[in-house]
Amino acid sequence: MKTAFSPRLLWLLGITSSLLLWLGANWLQQGNEQRELRSQQLREAELLVDNAANQLNYALLAGQATTELLLSGNADNGQTPFQRFAPFTLAENELFDFVASSRRVSHAQRRHYELRQAIVLREYSNGKLVPAALRELHFPLEQQYPEDSKALPAQFDLASQPNVAAALQRVSKSGRPAIALIKAGNASRLAAFFSARGHPGDEMIVLGINPGRLLSTVSGNVDVLRPALPYRLRVLLKDTRPTLIFDSQDNGGNPQPAPALSSVRTIGGQALIFELYPLDGGNTPSDMAHQALILLALIIMATLSGLIVLQTRQSQRAQRERLQKQGAQNTLLQQQWQEQQKREEEQKLAIQRLRAIVEGSGDAILVISRDGLIRDLNRAAEAMLGQSRDILLSLPAGALISELHPPDMAQSFERHVAPRIGRPFDALMICSSSLMLQVEVALTHVALDSDAFYIAVCRDISARKASEAALIRLKDSLAEQVETQSRQLSALLDASPMAMAYIVSSEFKQVNHAFLDLFLQHEDHIIGHSTRILYDNDEHHSRTGSLIYPTLDSGQVSQDKICLRRGDGSPQWVCMYGKAVKPDQPELGSVWLYQDISAQRAAEDNLRHAKELAEENSRAKTEFLANMSHELRTPMHAILGFAEMGQARADSAGPDKLRHYFERVFSSGSRLLTLLNDLLDLSKMEVGKMVYTISLCDANQVAREAVEELRGMAQRHDVHLRLICEDHPLPAVLDAFRIGQLLRNLISNAIKFSPAGAAVEISVLSDGPSLILNVRDFGPGIPENEREQVFNTFIQGSLTKTGAGGTGLGLAICREIVHAHHGRIEVLPVSGNGAHFRVSLPAGGAPEETY
Repeated sequence: MKTAFSPRLLWLLGITSSLLLWLGANWLQQGNEQRELRSQQLREAELLVDNAANQLNYALLAGQATTELLLSGNADNGQTPFQRFAPFTLAENELFDFVASSRRVSHAQRRHYELRQAIVLREYSNGKLVPAALRELHFPLEQQYPEDSKALPAQFDLASQPNVAAALQRVSKSGRPAIALIKAGNASRLAAFFSARGHPGDEMIVLGINPGRLLSTVSGNVDVLRPALPYRLRVLLKDTRPTLIFDSQDNGGNPQPAPALSSVRTIGGQALIFELYPLDGGNTPSDMAHQALILLALIIMATLSGLIVLQTRQSQRAQRERLQKQGAQNTLLQQQWQEQQKREEEQKLAIQRLRAIVEGSGDAILVISRDGLIRDLNRAAEAMLGQSRDILLSLPAGALISELHPPDMAQSFERHVAPRIGRPFDALMICSSSLMLQVEVALTHVALDSDAFYIAVCRDISARKASEAALIRLKDSLAEQVETQSRQLSALLDASPMAMAYIVSSEFKQVNHAFLDLFLQHEDHIIGHSTRILYDNDEHHSRTGSLIYPTLDSGQVSQDKICLRRGDGSPQWVCMYGKAVKPDQPELGSVWLYQDISAQRAAEDNLRHAKELAEENSRAKTEFLANMSHELRTPMHAILGFAEMGQARADSAGPDKLRHYFERVFSSGSRLLTLLNDLLDLSKMEVGKMVYTISLCDANQVAREAVEELRGMAQRHDVHLRLICEDHPLPAVLDAFRIGQLLRNLISNAIKFSPAGAAVEISVLSDGPSLILNVRDFGPGIPENEREQVFNTFIQGSLTKTGAGGTGLGLAICREIVHAHHGRIEVLPVSGNGAHFRVSLPAGGAPEETY
């Protein structure tokens, strides 16, 4: 069955299909044009990223060159290089919007730094400025330009931000620049940090980067804050945790969709991430569905309209696309050429600005190539050298400054000047007419991507050197005067017969010969050494100091008699007189005189000893007379008493009674005779009239006779005598009678002072060339401090004054007998009670037989 269409309906259907076909083609063309526009905008955005990266690279290069000027040289006319060149830096370079200086301060240096600067380091906390917290390192801002409302707070501690602190530490250690975002309260400033290349130190330069200039693609427009593209640009510092340092939309918040473009660029050794986000968010799913339905309808209508019309449209569209692509490529090439021209113009402007700064400097600035030739110089250098620029260019730097000329022709210029980079040094500059000018040279090495050269800043220091020479001459004159006065003082000291010394802080600085002679010291052992060398111990030294220094500090003369130590260790009594040079300035020291009072002290000691000896002799003689009167009166009374009894009872008494009377008279007379003999012997010994008969005899027999003679006395005191000797004779050359007398005195004393039932040991031994006699008892003994005194005349031990009798002559006679035989008698220490007398005699006898 066929359906028939009216011609009018077919005509209407054809017109409608053509209209729909035209609308669909037009929509497709607009979609293609929109996609082409977005693709072109994306390519332009990529150019924007390239431009921002290039601007940052240029900022680091220009900032490094500016830093060398801001940190070079010293103050001129009261202005530092920062104060002189900071205004030029901002006026001639639109890329920077502020310049500041910072200094690295350690935790230990912070307090001194704040006191010296009269400031307090500050930081932001909760939007308010407060004193900075304690850190290992601080980076305070010191100088800023301009100081307007946008300036960072004075003495703001940049280390309060971890990312900024990390960037500054990197710059101070490596010398390479770094970029970071400074947040000061609600404000944020993008900045680059620099230090002097080749010798990074504590001082650094901070240059603020103008964000409008960073984004602008139109020359001269510095107020454009965002690109005229539907994209948002964000720059992040790539690290363990990326840090945002720039956002073209300050209040845009965090972007939601993924970036349309993300690129990582390395700038100044730092990896930066550049991200671009679309501002319209792209096509939505509903739009895409609607477009799909319209596209389906258009396809149907296009099918109805015919394949020929569609083919024609497609061929026309393809031709238009090729033309559009060709135009976009031409536009892109034109934009790239314009950007290149713009960068070249900016570089030329930067070079012109730097040249203006260099030409405005009052110091001579030389630009030297790597092979040591002069490439450029400023007007100040021409004026200082007195020669024109054309003559100086390409000359070797060593021809003008001899210190820059390598002594070895084989050595390169770079190797020769490497030790001088970053270390200012004095040199002679050869000017016109062979004039030598004294200059201070600061040499800096500048390394760029495609070039490397040296900058030598020369400052005329002739006037300063002249002043220094005058000061040196004045110093030499003063030193000569001081030397003359010192020699005069030394002559006075050496000429003085008294010992003199100059002491500073208890240390000898100068002494005279009399001092060295008095204390038997060498000058090398005294000068520069402590006064402790003259004292026995530290206590004596400190005690003397505490006594004399209060007197010196009061301005008075200190006087004291003291016993010091000489070089050989012997004591030296002196009278010290001391006076401070200036009491209110102890560091100037004091002058001392030492008067030898050894003779006076010895005389005083002798007088005191003689007095004590006389008093002791007087006491001993008094005691002797008392004892002697008793000793003599007792036997004399016995003699007279028994003689009187015998006379009265001669007729009536029997023979036994009379015999008893005569025995008592004989015993008392013998005792009296012994006392008289002791006195006679002692008097002979004192006047040297004692006669000794030296002969060969048996020492054992002498000891046996003495023991046998005293056994009766021992039995009466109930004391046992024990003799230890050899049975065979012991020959010895000595006076047998006097040695027997010595033994009888020692044994009789031992018997008298031994308790009943005790024993007395007597021994005779031969010890090589010596004869040893020992008498040991178990009585009260002799105290250690009296072992020498008991041998003096009229002296008895304190423990032996028991009423047993004695005159104090026996041991004195024993000592004289031993000395006459050139022997030795001593009291040995014993364990327990008793006394042990030991006599050592030469077995060969005394040199003389009689005397």
